[in-house]
Amino acid sequence: MTNNAGKTTQIRTKKTLTSITWILIVGGLIATLAVWLFAKPIVLTTNTIPTGFSVQGVAINQTSGYVDYRNLTSNGVDYVYLRATTGTSFVDDSYQSSYNRARSAQLKVGSIQVYDASVDASTQAQYFIDNVGNRVGQLPIAFYVTDNQIDTQASIDRLAKLIQILNTHYNKSTVIYATPSVQSKLSSTISGTKYWLIDTHTTNKSNKNQFIQYSEDHTIGSGLKAIKMPTSVFNGTEKEFEDIK
Repeated sequence: MTNNAGKTTQIRTKKTLTSITWILIVGGLIATLAVWLFAKPIVLTTNTIPTGFSVQGVAINQTSGYVDYRNLTSNGVDYVYLRATTGTSFVDDSYQSSYNRARSAQLKVGSIQVYDASVDASTQAQYFIDNVGNRVGQLPIAFYVTDNQIDTQASIDRLAKLIQILNTHYNKSTVIYATPSVQSKLSSTISGTKYWLIDTHTTNKSNKNQFIQYSEDHTIGSGLKAIKMPTSVFNGTEKEFEDIK
């Protein structure tokens, strides 16, 4: 009798411990989920494309992390620009895989070369060619240019040569991805290249502005898949966008 009572007590103890363990596990999962939800608020609405435009896209670099390109497509994004290289000092290791996934999601792709005035044009162009290869995309090659990279005429001339080399090599059009300040500095020297203007609005619809980045953190999508990204519009019609190269 004593042995049976002891065994019964042991069984009850084990069942109690098992129940407590499961309660702790479930409680931990609920707490983790609650923390995650509070850390990432659910976005219930999606910001819409600015009035007067019908084609929208985003800019992506290595710091963007993993991007769900199909989610972008399903939320009205038509194109992505991928930052590929910086001068001769940096190449985005995820460029090729991002290119593949973006194309699989039926997005048009463009590549971005970050201009470095300290590197001569030929060397910089070759670095871009070596790392991007023929997968340069269906959109104009974009050159990201900041004010401090064009503070001398020599640096502006070097940029002009870089644009000319890659334009000739790929037989593709180009855009300068820059602020109005940079555009003003370059307008008298580089006149044949259009711009991807970085601004806080979309009012400057000049023909020289092929794209306009109107937000650094525009919300794409809704719910848990919502993501904030640098977002631009194409300054033209859908037909003109389809014909761009």
